Amino acid sequence: MDTKEKEYIAVRNLTKKYRCKNNQEILVLDQISFTMREGEFLCIVGESGCGKSTLLRVMSGLDTDYEGKIIIGHTVVEKPDRQKGFVYQESRLFPWMTVRQNISFVLNEGSRWEKKEKAEEMLELIGMKEFGGSYPKELSGGMAQRVNIARALVNEPKVLFLDEPFGALDAFTKMRLQSELLKIKKQCNNTMLLVTHDMEEAVYLADRVAVLGGRPGKVLAMIDVDLEQPRDRGSAAFLEIRKKIHTFFTGGKDEIR
Repeated sequence: MDTKEKEYIAVRNLTKKYRCKNNQEILVLDQISFTMREGEFLCIVGESGCGKSTLLRVMSGLDTDYEGKIIIGHTVVEKPDRQKGFVYQESRLFPWMTVRQNISFVLNEGSRWEKKEKAEEMLELIGMKEFGGSYPKELSGGMAQRVNIARALVNEPKVLFLDEPFGALDAFTKMRLQSELLKIKKQCNNTMLLVTHDMEEAVYLADRVAVLGGRPGKVLAMIDVDLEQPRDRGSAAFLEIRKKIHTFFTGGKDEIR
């Protein structure tokens, strides 16, 4: 960032430890620092076990046992709230509720009619208006994840955290939902952070990619993705950025210059 005025999210010297049953501490994240601008789409890429999901949980307020400081807007993150939505890899929909009920369930304000209207808006946003009365068991994996995203967005959060939301889907469904997520992003203009181990997914979606690596996890690089949308996954520019990211996991370089 050029100036602090452009900072919307600031992660400063974030360190996270877990205490084992034998009372021994394991350092998971070590001195993580970076900033984001409002409306930015940041993808966090790294191998399994480097602390990607832990970082997301801490930033969203779901885990408050850490050292350092996280600021969103002008507020220090101390707990979850309606300004922060979270999308898990698994849909976590209530099987006894319809799609419409699952979406409206998280709304804390408004009359029953207002909640239903808000749910209908979300169903239209994700292209599933005709499935409002369906139950989770009647949905495909991709459809369930769309509902999961709608439920995270229904309270109109300023920041949306996504923890490998497409990781369990087949390749074709994943690509389709990636494109749909970008349409949602354009319409809602949220700030988004998405964790993934899929380098192609990161380059396709992100304005910037944070490369997380090591144990304990550290930020190895912040890589700009200066490509217009929609992006061509087979273009030379796309593949070059993917190659830069891949280099960090093959021992070819220690940093981007």
